[in-house]
Amino acid sequence: MILGLGGDKLKILSIMKTFTFSLFTFLLFSLNGCTLTDEEIQAQASNSILGNWDIDGGGTLFFEMDSFSASAGCNTLFGGISIEKNRINFSLIATTLIGCPELEAEREGELAALFENAILTYRFEEDGAQLFNQEGEIVATLSRPNNAALVNAWSVISIRTPNAITSSVLDENSGLTFLSDGTLSVLTACNSGGGSYDAQEEALSFTELFFTEMACEGERNTREREFTEALLEINRYSILRNTLSLKKDEETWVTLRLEEE
Repeated sequence: MILGLGGDKLKILSIMKTFTFSLFTFLLFSLNGCTLTDEEIQAQASNSILGNWDIDGGGTLFFEMDSFSASAGCNTLFGGISIEKNRINFSLIATTLIGCPELEAEREGELAALFENAILTYRFEEDGAQLFNQEGEIVATLSRPNNAALVNAWSVISIRTPNAITSSVLDENSGLTFLSDGTLSVLTACNSGGGSYDAQEEALSFTELFFTEMACEGERNTREREFTEALLEINRYSILRNTLSLKKDEETWVTLRLEEE
């Protein structure tokens, strides 16, 4: 005996199949992850207040999910924030206590007064953002930092050693020069050398490193070894303004500054 289905039952069955297929497709897409294009990632970043900003008139600003820091070039101001839609609630501000030149100290005071227990709203502009007070007045204009390119000459600021992150007078002439053909030159506290590098987005690796074999005094040899051993650990990098951080995963091993022309 063959049982038939009425028209309404057929419609319901069809809708259920369509819903089941759509749900399956959504779950499969979610489990496999959403692969965004570079343009989509950049668009998302441009619509977030999080990250690094330069403040027109002087100073820098960095927003995380629940905290911020700001600097006029001397001390660092920092405190907590909460972000709701386009509103930022700032909590009490703490600061490092370094004696600053008059201009930096004055600007630092302006930034502290701006953010201390403030409630500010923000609006994105084409190439930045603006902060408004509760009266709707613009109190700060922000722009994303203009970061230097990796292909440049960089001088060592600090190196991670087994005991600490250290800076040394022996680093005065140490550094890296990245060339556009995928090669680099290296200057250490003792010898010079070179090699190849591969940079893909934030990934970075060094290969075929070589060095001259000039004999140097003990401290220079030690510092050279610390530098070259750190380079072998590197798998990532980031650049903020004129500072290059060479990293192993999320941990910075070498910090360098763009050489002045």
